[in-house]
Amino acid sequence: MKWACLLCAASAFSSTAVEAAVSLAGTRLVFDGRFRESSIEVSNPASTSALIQAWLSTPDAEPSVASDLPFVVTPHLAQLPAQGKQMLRLLYEGVGMPGDRESLLHLYVLEVPRRSEAPQQLSIAIRQRINVFYRPDSLPGDPADAAKNLEWQRSAKDDHALRVRNPTPFYVALQDLEFEGHKVSEYLLIEPLSERSLTWESIPSRRSAQGRLAFKALTDYGGQRDFCARAQGDQPFNARLRTPGAESPAALTAPPTAVTTAVPAADSTMEKC
Repeated sequence: MKWACLLCAASAFSSTAVEAAVSLAGTRLVFDGRFRESSIEVSNPASTSALIQAWLSTPDAEPSVASDLPFVVTPHLAQLPAQGKQMLRLLYEGVGMPGDRESLLHLYVLEVPRRSEAPQQLSIAIRQRINVFYRPDSLPGDPADAAKNLEWQRSAKDDHALRVRNPTPFYVALQDLEFEGHKVSEYLLIEPLSERSLTWESIPSRRSAQGRLAFKALTDYGGQRDFCARAQGDQPFNARLRTPGAESPAALTAPPTAVTTAVPAADSTMEKC
C-alpha cells in the first residue's frame, strides 16, 4: 500500500515523453547475395533532430547486443536532422554465411532519447526491429514461388493438427493462416528446408473430407498474396494463388494436382476459400 501511494505521488509530479519520431522505409529487408551491400532508409519527420543507433543480431541473441556476424552496419550512430533522412548500409564481408539457404537476421534501430530540461520528465528509448533475409547468390528456384511449393498435410489421427514442409531454400512468411475456418496462426515464419506441425485449440465439430486452407504470403517488399486449397483426405497438397473471381467453385474443389480451366465466377465463393 505504501509503494502504491508513492507511485501515485510520483506520477502526479512527472510526465513521460514518448514520441516515436524515426521510421524505417520497409517492414523487411532482403539482402541480395549477388551484391556486397544492401540499404534501407530511415526518416525523421519530427521537428527536432534525432540520434539513432543501428546494429544487426541473430534471432536467438539478446536484442540489446550486436552479434558477431560478417556484416557491418554503417553508420552505426547517426544524427538525423529535423525532417531529415539517413541511408543505413549493410555491408557483407563475403564469407561466413550459409550458401545453400536463406539466413534470418534482425536489424535494430534505437532512437536515443533526447535529454529533457524539464524537471520530473521521463524519457523512453524507442527500439524498432525488422527482419533481414540474407539470400545467397544462385539459390535454386524462385522465391516468389516458395509459398505455392509448401507441402501441407492434415493429420490422420488429430482433427486439429496440420503438417507443413518447406522444400525450398527460402523463408516463407504467412499471415492469417486458417484451416476449416479456424485461426491457426496470425503470423508464421517457416524456415527453409524445414518441416513443422501446427495445432490449434478450436476443434471442428465435424471432420470434413476436404478441409479448407487459406493464408496470405508476404512478398519480398511486404505485399500480400492470397493462397487457398482444399485438403484431399490425408494426402499432401499444395495451395494455389487465389485471384478473386478467376476460378469457379468447381475448380476450387478439384484435387490440387488436377488441371482445371479458369472460369469467371458469378459469386464470391473464391473469396470465402
